[in-house]
Amino acid sequence: MTNTKTALLVIDLQEANRPAGAWPVFDYSGVIDRSKTVIEAARATGIQVIYTRHWHAKDGSDLLRFEATGANGEPTHCIEGSDSAQISPEVAAKDGDIIVDKTRYSAFFGTRLEAVLQRLDIENLIVIGVWTEACVETTVNDAVWKGYKVTLVKDAMTTATQTMHKSAVLSMANWLYGGEIVTAEQAVKSMRGEAYQGWVFKDPSQFLFEADTIDQLYDQI
Repeated sequence: MTNTKTALLVIDLQEANRPAGAWPVFDYSGVIDRSKTVIEAARATGIQVIYTRHWHAKDGSDLLRFEATGANGEPTHCIEGSDSAQISPEVAAKDGDIIVDKTRYSAFFGTRLEAVLQRLDIENLIVIGVWTEACVETTVNDAVWKGYKVTLVKDAMTTATQTMHKSAVLSMANWLYGGEIVTAEQAVKSMRGEAYQGWVFKDPSQFLFEADTIDQLYDQI
């Protein structure tokens, strides 16, 4: 891929995902460490880094119709400006990075993301972040349908449990037209223009997984 036409999309690596946060996820510290490596490699190789934040108005006016609220109608998580809504400091944005705030799962819904990507002439997206089956998967599906080539960094994303994460990655792999799946280590090699290994999409609905085959199939990608 051409680095000038590639962006790294960092989805919702926010403090709410810590073990004591409102939305704890599996192995967040490990994902943060691997994400940091990918982010630093992107910056070093001229790849634009774009962050998304789940970011709700304090009065809850932008919540889903049936989303839970506090006693006074306020959001229960990711309130604009709150400590829990901030990007985790280990992977904090730096000068030259772009932050896109969102109120729904997909980073394309009701945001400026697509305008940013078009303005930068982006064709390829490298994706990391949380939650795999929610904000990551809906964003990836939208990106694929909009014609972007997507690279998933499977060990730099996570969700509530490891099995949920693996099944979501397999679900995305089934429809990842033109895309690929790599580890953080291989993603860094790719960004540096070095030889790397990864799973490349060939056929739709390739992984007809069952509960007892998720681990085996996940290890194939």
